[in-house]
Amino acid sequence: MSRDLIIGLLAALAAAACFDGAVILQAAEARTVPDEHGLRLSLLGRLVARRRWVAGTAVAILGWPLQLLAFSRAPVTLVQPALGLGTILLLVAGARVLGERVGRREWVAAGAVIAGVAVLAAVAPDVDDAVPPAGRLALCAAPLAVAATLPFWPLARPPGLWRLVAGAGAAFALSAIGGKLVAVELDAGDPLGALGFGALTAIAAGAGFLVDMTSLQRFEATRASPPMFVLETAIPVAVAPVLFGEGWGSTPGGGVLVLAGLALVLAGGAALGASRVVAAADQLEDDGGGRRPGSVGLVGVTRSGERAADGTDEL
Repeated sequence: MSRDLIIGLLAALAAAACFDGAVILQAAEARTVPDEHGLRLSLLGRLVARRRWVAGTAVAILGWPLQLLAFSRAPVTLVQPALGLGTILLLVAGARVLGERVGRREWVAAGAVIAGVAVLAAVAPDVDDAVPPAGRLALCAAPLAVAATLPFWPLARPPGLWRLVAGAGAAFALSAIGGKLVAVELDAGDPLGALGFGALTAIAAGAGFLVDMTSLQRFEATRASPPMFVLETAIPVAVAPVLFGEGWGSTPGGGVLVLAGLALVLAGGAALGASRVVAAADQLEDDGGGRRPGSVGLVGVTRSGERAADGTDEL
């Protein structure tokens, strides 16, 4: 493994710790805001007045330059799956909150994520610093941009789980692609190009963030997290050969090992996202004297009647 690849992997792991550490601080606060603020800037306006949520957001922002460093040193094929290792941080936090022993399912899932990232690190394709052609970029980015707007469409009923997951997953995938483009432009010595892609990345990340906070308001983490994780991890990796010339065919196994490593990460990450122990880290409540476990499925239990009435519980 080259020095650059090691630096990129370590930066991705640090970014993952920031992103998922932020979730622990942000999620509980999002659940205290009434549903009517979902998908509106008023949601963020209410959250920004809460110190724990602001602290979590600051931690998440610290992860972005680390992600850029990772993209500048390692391929998307490795960086994006490596971010999935952050779910193990949620596993540890959830276990501490619940005071329960982590079960075999969680250990197997965590092992799958670790094994998958290890495989991808061993067979990662070369990094290509070329900016993709505008037509090819538009062909990949346009469908994601449309999908990211799904939760905001003025339909008769409020967005259900599938629209929120699809919107957030597409937005975060688009922001990951944008982050890679920022790194490419910086390496090419084009700060204006990096600034332009940085602005688009910020818009995509902001939209995904708003939709993600709304999903935390309305649905249990065990329902929203697994498919969202799969989308935001798989999509950037899938388009990496097209946009960034990450040729899987030239890797050991002719791309088979890349697909196997990615499958391990996706399966393990989705299983961890659906775990009661991991969900506990998303559902911390403050009793005034510290943190205590929130009841798993809290939002689903207390608001199930509302969702059945307004139609937001459809999948």
